[in-house]
Amino acid sequence: MAKVVAPATEARSKQQLAYDYIKAGIDRGLYAPRQRLVIDTLAKELSISPVPVREAIRRLEAESLVIFSKNAGAIVAGADPDLWAEQMELLALLEGYVTGAAAPRITAGDIKQLQQINKRMEEALATFDLAGWTNGNLDFHAVINKRCPNETIVEQIAQLRSRIGMIDRFIQPRAEATILHTLGKDSGRSTLRGHDWIIEAYIAKKPPAEIEAHVRNNIISLTAETHRSLVSNHDRRVSRSVG
Repeated sequence: MAKVVAPATEARSKQQLAYDYIKAGIDRGLYAPRQRLVIDTLAKELSISPVPVREAIRRLEAESLVIFSKNAGAIVAGADPDLWAEQMELLALLEGYVTGAAAPRITAGDIKQLQQINKRMEEALATFDLAGWTNGNLDFHAVINKRCPNETIVEQIAQLRSRIGMIDRFIQPRAEATILHTLGKDSGRSTLRGHDWIIEAYIAKKPPAEIEAHVRNNIISLTAETHRSLVSNHDRRVSRSVG
């Protein structure tokens, strides 16, 4: 299928055009991990010079989506369990802070909404609806994020979740939620209990620092458990391919 390219405008620079084009290709899986990104080819596809393409790739490198190899040049970053775990540990730090910082601003309406979302997630878990589960989890944290006074950190979380989502698809190609897919429904129930704890903490007006530490440690613990399973699955796939 031919790729549709929007024309560059004054408001949307050629560098931004190239950035959006390449990033969309990575997010949609058109460019696989370790695939080489040929600057001249991309420039021809976009009908622009190689310079803005090169600048766009540098931006993507800063976001850890692209790396430079001495032999191959610019290539799509590899998606492996170790990289996934590193990104999740960073998410734990940021999301822990945001969840705690939002506490003084959470309203009764927010709490009701969080309870409703968690109920939807419970229903998605019962049918192993991975897409519904993922969307519910994003909705849950979106309610909290809008109450965080630090918008910069919230934006960083959104970008980080996008990168983690891309890695998820490469680690578990048919999965919408790597943790739930890897560890099964027990991990889902653990997540629901974690959400319930956050809701009750908001109702009880627990200190932000206590909420931050609990959320951070909970994500790190679940990440470590999932990472062990991912590495084990990866080693088994490698062993079968060698055998």
